[in-house]
Amino acid sequence: MFHFRLQTVLDYRKQLEEKRMLEFADTKKRLDCEKETLKKLKRERADLISRLEKMGENKLSAAGASIYLSYISRIKDEENHREDVVCQIGKELKEKRAELVDASKKKRILEILKEKRLKEYKVSLIRREQKELDEAGILRSGARRQG
Repeated sequence: MFHFRLQTVLDYRKQLEEKRMLEFADTKKRLDCEKETLKKLKRERADLISRLEKMGENKLSAAGASIYLSYISRIKDEENHREDVVCQIGKELKEKRAELVDASKKKRILEILKEKRLKEYKVSLIRREQKELDEAGILRSGARRQG
């Protein structure tokens, strides 16, 4: 029966790869969520600017315009913050991708080694069986000669 000596290491590497995949997926999900939030902020700001322009066509009080402008400014600040967050998570995602690729490579190396060892085992098993068959054939032919 075939037994791979490094099976525990291979199992560990598989678990590590799965862990890295989950971390990568979580980071990707966070990045997508932040990008969506940023998109919403940009739409909201554009909508507010559009409303302000329409209100400007009618008579708009200075206080009303000031409130709109300060709110638009606040949204722009939030956009800038979200862009920084998206950039940071993007860098984190690159790191997670590199870790995942590294874990996958290490696991794959052991899988290839296991396949190679299994192939060697099968070849040695076939040779052993062939040797036993040859010996049995020799014994039978020797018994016929004597008998």
